[in-house]
Amino acid sequence: MNTQLPKASFTQLLIAANRIDPNDFQHWVFREEMRFGATGKWWGDFGQRDFPHEGIDFCLYADSDGRIFRLGDQTRIPVMHDGVVKAVFKDYLGKAVIIEHVSGQDPTDRLLSAYAHTVPVEGIQPGTEVKSGDIIATIADTRTSKAKILPHLHYSIGLPAPDLDYGNFVWNVMRDPDLITLCDPEQIIDWPHKVIHIDLDADLEIRMGIGF
Repeated sequence: MNTQLPKASFTQLLIAANRIDPNDFQHWVFREEMRFGATGKWWGDFGQRDFPHEGIDFCLYADSDGRIFRLGDQTRIPVMHDGVVKAVFKDYLGKAVIIEHVSGQDPTDRLLSAYAHTVPVEGIQPGTEVKSGDIIATIADTRTSKAKILPHLHYSIGLPAPDLDYGNFVWNVMRDPDLITLCDPEQIIDWPHKVIHIDLDADLEIRMGIGF
């Protein structure tokens, strides 16, 4: 079964959707705790997660001078691949949008993606067809949340079981290997990235997601 999606032009689409200068976006920046499978937190007490991280967290990026910026809570989120919205539900920090994609020549070869901690735009609901580049949400404002975590986009991909019921989709479904086989999203990201230990208490400037 072919379960590979092509690399997405997500970063290019994100830059265009948010009207920033491409020269201001050199590479993504991740703390190790933001990556797939991470067991530690990058917020709060920086302790251990209750479960290994189910995806990656897009929050930080650097310009050509090495200055690090963060995404703002109005950052527009473009969908990476064509698909159909299967579920929208409240997550811990906003709402998650679950999209199913055909991942090969056989229409039964399916992959799902999750865009979480967002505010979906009007019209995004189960059954909505989306095309690569469509704006599906903005990043939720999480700064006043109990977690006191910076606004960010959580992104997951996985292989759904044939009998997966999207009607009852909640976060814990992504943690059930009998229902979804999670994959490392870094394999389809189109842009360079660096993993560094950065002080997230610093007053990081926002250039993306500050209104239009």
